[in-house]
Amino acid sequence: MESNLNAKNKKEAEEEERERMQVLVSNFSEEQLNRYEMFRRSAFPKAAIKRLMQSITGCSVSQNVVIAMSGIAKVFVGEVVEEAIDVMEQWEESGPLQPKHLREAMRRLKLRGLFPSNRNTKPLFCS
Repeated sequence: MESNLNAKNKKEAEEEERERMQVLVSNFSEEQLNRYEMFRRSAFPKAAIKRLMQSITGCSVSQNVVIAMSGIAKVFVGEVVEEAIDVMEQWEESGPLQPKHLREAMRRLKLRGLFPSNRNTKPLFCS
């Protein structure tokens, strides 16, 4: 009985979230809608992610882990790009993002502790 209630509440919550998302998307400008569609369609190649992960870990990686890592990578790139756009606006520049904007974005994310610095860190799982 209780699991039925939980399943029903979860289903209602998912439906509410879907409706909120529809309202949000319906209020997008044309430019925002185009950017959102591009974001939804973009993905890292699963084969490349799997190869990279296997070369780092030295063992086989399941498809679910590859999917999760692809999602994490997509979010990470989004964070860097957002920060780079902020940098470009603060510098009062326009046009496409340039490497200098991305480098400054990475520097700022590292300063805030949102991106690990590879300096003076001990490798994981090593003695």
